[in-house]
Amino acid sequence: MKKIFFLILIILGINCKTNINFANASSEEIIYARITTNNVCFYSAPNDSSALFYLPNSYFVQLLDNAGEYYYSARYLDLYGYVKKSEITVVKGTPLTPFAEKISFRVISLNGLELRSAPKSSSPFEILDTVPYLETDLVYYGNMIGEAMVPECTNVWYYCKYLDGTRSTMGFLYSLFCDKLTNIPTNTEILEIRTEPIFVEPENTGAISTINFSSPTQILIVVAVCMPCLLIIYLLFKPTKITNKEGKVEKVKKIKRLKKSDYYEIDD
Repeated sequence: MKKIFFLILIILGINCKTNINFANASSEEIIYARITTNNVCFYSAPNDSSALFYLPNSYFVQLLDNAGEYYYSARYLDLYGYVKKSEITVVKGTPLTPFAEKISFRVISLNGLELRSAPKSSSPFEILDTVPYLETDLVYYGNMIGEAMVPECTNVWYYCKYLDGTRSTMGFLYSLFCDKLTNIPTNTEILEIRTEPIFVEPENTGAISTINFSSPTQILIVVAVCMPCLLIIYLLFKPTKITNKEGKVEKVKKIKRLKKSDYYEIDD
């Protein structure tokens, strides 16, 4: 009976490890959504007033989690922010080229160009840095409509990263004083649209929910489960010894059969 009980414990331990691994695999699924129009914004916060730039049409964002009723938290290139749920199309699979990468341009203002915290020509805004003339060490993310710095000219600004040695600064540059923007080709990859819900919040039904642990926590749990199992297996198959009344270990007596006889003799 004891052996059956121990074996049940071992099976439960193995099943626990399997469930942890399955939950971890599900939580690590990477989900992408496609940009299908020219006016999908990437936001720094889940509200309309925090728009940074328009995402390039035909490319993708990686979705990370729900951020309320109307937004997903998302990643585009090395930026983390938000997109509106109603403006993107969730897809199955992983695109080969999810983001428009290696897009750059240069500054052609003779006195340099102010990198601003907002696409505005009037206050309030903050001057984050000044990008020098003919600087090309710039990473382009997208453009944003703002205030025209020069009257009756364009109101388009570039949201970008300025790389100055080991330092990098993100902000807006007025596009009138920039040129040689890399052409962004259309992404022609075909991916199936995902119709099932994603990032569904668990309902509080009183049932035990699945908990997704981090990798170090999983390792500790698996070790904690396996060590008792190994000890139980050792105890089940450990050789037994006979002790006499004085506590001394005695060898198990062997019974041998004498040749051509009808009786057995105990060999001490």
